[in-house]
Amino acid sequence: MERWFIKNKSDPGIEYKKLGINNVIYKILLNREVNSEEEIKSFLKPELSNLNSPILLKDMVKASNLILSHLAKKNKIRIIGDYDVDGVTSTYILYSGLFRIGANVSYDIPHRVEDGYGINNNLIDRAFDAGVNLIITCDNGIAARDAVLYAKSKGIDIIITDHHEVPKIIEDDKEKELIPHASAVIDPKQSSCSYPFEDICGAVVAFKLIEYLYLIKGVDKEEFYESFLPFAAIATVCDVMPLKNENRIIVSQGLKYLRETKHLGLNALIEASDIKKSEIDVYHLGFIIGPTINSSGRLESAKYALELLLEKDYNEALDKAKELRELNYERQKLTQDAFNIIDEKVIRENLLEKHKVLIIYEEGLNESILGIVAGKIKEKYYRPTVVLSDSKDLIKGSGRSIEEYNMFKEFSKSKNYLDAFGGHKMACGLSLPLENLDDFIKDVDEKENLTEEDLIRKIYIDGNLELKYISMNLVKELENLAPFGNGNSAPKFGAKNLKINTLNILGKNKNFLKMNLSQDKVSYTATLFEDSEIFLNNLAKSYGREEVMALLQGRPSNIFIDVIFNLELNKFNGNVSIQLKIKSYRISGEKNVNR
Repeated sequence: MERWFIKNKSDPGIEYKKLGINNVIYKILLNREVNSEEEIKSFLKPELSNLNSPILLKDMVKASNLILSHLAKKNKIRIIGDYDVDGVTSTYILYSGLFRIGANVSYDIPHRVEDGYGINNNLIDRAFDAGVNLIITCDNGIAARDAVLYAKSKGIDIIITDHHEVPKIIEDDKEKELIPHASAVIDPKQSSCSYPFEDICGAVVAFKLIEYLYLIKGVDKEEFYESFLPFAAIATVCDVMPLKNENRIIVSQGLKYLRETKHLGLNALIEASDIKKSEIDVYHLGFIIGPTINSSGRLESAKYALELLLEKDYNEALDKAKELRELNYERQKLTQDAFNIIDEKVIRENLLEKHKVLIIYEEGLNESILGIVAGKIKEKYYRPTVVLSDSKDLIKGSGRSIEEYNMFKEFSKSKNYLDAFGGHKMACGLSLPLENLDDFIKDVDEKENLTEEDLIRKIYIDGNLELKYISMNLVKELENLAPFGNGNSAPKFGAKNLKINTLNILGKNKNFLKMNLSQDKVSYTATLFEDSEIFLNNLAKSYGREEVMALLQGRPSNIFIDVIFNLELNKFNGNVSIQLKIKSYRISGEKNVNR
C-alpha cells in the first residue's frame, strides 16, 4: 500500500524571478527547505568557499596540536578505521594526509568477522606491539569508552574522529552523553559541539582534520582538494548522507575533481568498472564505485581496497580493481540468495501479520551482507527490518528503518538483551546471544508504537505537471539542482489520466517496460522497471485481459494510468530526447495503490 502526497511548503514571498529561476524550480527549492534568497543562491552555486571551517568542530585544535606534537617527536601514529566505504576512505584521507606532512603513520582496519566493528583491545594490542604512540580512529570510536581506557592504560594517546550518535544514559531523570575519555573527540553529534551542520560522514570529519593540519603546515589548498575531495564525495554518497548544506558542495565539487583525477587507484576503479570518466555522477558513486570498494570489507579484508587506493603502479592497481569487481559480483549473488531466503521466511511464517518491526534470524548467512538484505526487505514491505545470522558465539546482524521509526532510540529501550549495539535513526548494528532473541523480539514488539498509517509508504511529489508544460528548457533547469540523492532527491512530478498508446517489454528478465504515454495530444516515451507480469496483471484487474492483449498486439486500446515520474534526457546515437522515468503508478481513478 502506498499513498501519494504533493509537497506544499509555505511561500516566504521571495522575488525568485530576480534570481533567474522559474516558478517550478522555485517550488522545488522550497520543498527542500531552501527558503531564503541567500540559501537559493548558495544551493544553485555550490562553491567550495562556502564550506564550514574545520575549526568549528569541537576538539579540532586540541587534536591537531597533539598530532603536531607527535610529528615533532617522530612518534608512531596509527589510523584505525572501519571496513565500509566511509571507513576505508576516512582511513585513506588520514593516512595519506598525515604521510604528506611527514608523519610516521600506519593503518589498521578491523576484519568484519574476526574483529567486529570499531576499535577494540585486540587492535590496541597490535598497535602497542608495533610501538605506536598515538591512535586516531575514523568513522568509529564514539562508543568505545572501554577500548579508549585500555589504550590509555597502555600509554597510548588516542584521538576519536567519528560521526555516529553519541551513546546516552538516563541519570537522575536526565539524558547524559557517554563520551569516551580520549585525548580529543571530534564528532559533530556531540551536544557540546557548535559545528553548524552535523550530518557529515566519517570521511568528511577526517577531511576537516587534514584540512586544518594542511592549513597549519602551509600545504596548497588546491592540492588538498585534488587529493581528498573525490573521496569525501564518494563516502558522503555511499553513507547516504543528506545532500544539502555542505554535503551538496562536497559531492558537487567532488564529482568535478573525480572526472579529472590523476589518482591511480580511482582511475583503475573507473576503468575496471567500464565507466565513462567524463560522465561520472552520483549513481556511479553509490551503485558502482562504492559497492566495489565495499566488497573488499564484506567478503575479504577492507585493507585490500585501501591497498588499491594507495597503489603507485597503475597495472597493479588495475589488477586489484578487477579483483574487487569480481568480489562485488560474488557479493551481489550472495545478497540475492540471502534476500530470497529471508523473503520466503517472511511470507511462510506470516511475519507481517505478527510484527510491525521485522527481526529475522536465519542460520548460515554471510554476515557481511545482512544490512543490504535488511534494506531490501524494508523497501519491499516498508517495515523496520533487522536480519540476523550466526557469528562465533553470538548472533549478529544489521537493521534498516523507515522514517516513522527511530531504530537507534527504540532499540536502545531493549538494549539489556543485546551484547553490542550502535547506529542511528535509520540503521543499526547489533549482536546478542541466541537465547535472548525471542525475549528481544517480544520486548521490541511491546514497546513499539507504530500505527497502521505509519506502515503505509508515502510518496511525496513536487507537484502536478501536465505533459504540455514539459520542455527541454525545463529539463536543463532541473539539472542545475543536481547532484541528487538523499535529502535532495531528483524532482518528482505527478500526471493523471495518461493514455498508454504502446507498450514494449524488454530485458532478459522482462522487467524493463517502455511505453508511449499521451495527454491532450501531447505524448512522451516513458520507462518503468517492474516485472512485466505484475504490471500487466494490475492493468487487467481494471481493464480486462482483452484490452491488455490489444495493447500488447499494437491494436488501439483504452488504458489510462496515473504516474509519478522524473524527467530525464535519453541520449542515443547523437539524438537527445525527453523521457519520463516512472517511479510509481496507479490505474487512473484509484486513490491508493496496493502492490
